[in-house]
Amino acid sequence: MRELLNTFLDTTKERIKNPFIGAFIFSFVAFNWKPIFVILFASQTIQEKIEIVESEYTGLLYNLWLPILFALFYVLILPYIMWLFDRIASKAVVGRKENVLEQQLFDLRSKQRLAEQESRLEDIRASFRETADLNKKIDILSTQIEERDKTIEVLQTELETAQDDQSRLQNFLRHQNDNSLTEKQKEDFAKKYESFKTSDLYEFFKEVGSEISRRNSVPNNMDDLIIEKFRHTDIIREVRDEENQRTYYEFTKKGEFFWKEYILNLKIVRKPDPKDDLPF
Repeated sequence: MRELLNTFLDTTKERIKNPFIGAFIFSFVAFNWKPIFVILFASQTIQEKIEIVESEYTGLLYNLWLPILFALFYVLILPYIMWLFDRIASKAVVGRKENVLEQQLFDLRSKQRLAEQESRLEDIRASFRETADLNKKIDILSTQIEERDKTIEVLQTELETAQDDQSRLQNFLRHQNDNSLTEKQKEDFAKKYESFKTSDLYEFFKEVGSEISRRNSVPNNMDDLIIEKFRHTDIIREVRDEENQRTYYEFTKKGEFFWKEYILNLKIVRKPDPKDDLPF
């Protein structure tokens, strides 16, 4: 009995799952809710409820034809109506999406045109800046050229003055009376000076001679052997000042002659100032 009941329930479930049967049951309940409520909730006896239902709610229209028509409508016609609504709605959705896409494309094209205009504007500004910078550099270079020309004029004047001073000094040294040397000594010293110019001491002579002529001293950073060689070649001599307890150096007659020849033959050329160079 239990198995028969389970089989009946399973079969009923399968039948209810059928679209038409489910629609028919739903429509039957919808059209006959009054007799169902009478059967379930009326206070009369079951026999009286049956009599009421048979007398008032047993027409074929509500019990059969309307539920069948509604079930047929629900199963056969309603899907096509829903399909029609879906088609209409889908066109609206597609149209809305197309409108959104067109709006986005329009925004992108607008942004692209704006970016192009901004790029052109930036190029124009950059061109103006480059032109302004170039004009500024031209002004700076023009000013530097004018300053350099003025500096050249000043240096030219100083050079001419220095050359005049050198010429006067050389003439003075050439024509001063030197009673301490005979002509023979001068000729001998002149020959020795020519030989001295090819010796290894000659490259140190400017430094040693400058220190002796200005301070009666020798350069502190010079090797003692070089100083000794100058002494032994009779160009300089060491003098002890016992009174002041100090030692100083001076030229010998030979050294004075050598230094005089070195100074007279020295060409004075002013070195250019690196700051005057133009930044080309």
